[in-house]
Amino acid sequence: MEPRRVRRPILLLGAPRSGTTMLGNLLAGHPAVAYWEEPRGVWTAGNAYRRDDSLAETDLTPRIARRIDAAFADFLSRSGRARFLEKTPGNLLRLRFIRALYPDALLIHLTRDPRAVVRSGLAMLSTPPRMDRVIDRLRTTRPSDWPALAPQFFREVVARPFRGGRKVFWGPRPPGWRGWLDLPPERMLARQWRELVTAGRRDLETFPAENRCELRYEDFVRAPEAHLRRLLAFCGLEENDEVLRRARETVTTDRADGWRTELSNEQVAAVEDETGEALDQDGSSQPLR
Repeated sequence: MEPRRVRRPILLLGAPRSGTTMLGNLLAGHPAVAYWEEPRGVWTAGNAYRRDDSLAETDLTPRIARRIDAAFADFLSRSGRARFLEKTPGNLLRLRFIRALYPDALLIHLTRDPRAVVRSGLAMLSTPPRMDRVIDRLRTTRPSDWPALAPQFFREVVARPFRGGRKVFWGPRPPGWRGWLDLPPERMLARQWRELVTAGRRDLETFPAENRCELRYEDFVRAPEAHLRRLLAFCGLEENDEVLRRARETVTTDRADGWRTELSNEQVAAVEDETGEALDQDGSSQPLR
């Protein structure tokens, strides 16, 4: 394997609406960290025309590996910082691909109660696409891959008025996702969460134990400073007073249980039916109810 220019990259993993944006922004405040939020076009370079977002070891050619590593190394060099951090929800479907590229990667998997994820995801399905995200996606995608983005543009922009203003689909595309489009939205989102978390937990096991860390969103928001100290140590980063202060001042438990009042009993039952049992932090099963 060719040597990589980026050493020990920190990858923040989690299904959409699991709190990864919050955690990424906190870690980005560290003076040693260069944070790139959702460089999806970089990860999919050379594989942009696939029917879903999963990638395996066999999808990583030497040319693709050089291209991805060069993009991240150039970003890190321009930042003037020492460590590279990124978060892309679809990477839960690409961990074997990532292991082939960066076997020394440090992986933080943030999980969240799927009922809370679905509650937040329902709001995102009704939210118009953000143009800054669209522009950023185009900027990080090679022009030759732009046509691959057309179906997503159609789903999120063109088709929305014909579905009551709701997006057809949103977020990472696990295998089989096209068969979910006619499901009630809470079932579609719950199934997406299930497939992402299941694939992520399975493939995280292919990394050495010292290279992976899993954390519940609900635990983090109740004791953010303590958990940030743990994460900084895991990443080999020095404790930073400013990062810890921001966590104390900005992280709250306000939205941790919002699903209890915002989802109907029928929606909660549908989510629980789709997701079955959630895996707890050490890998054993824990009922959702």
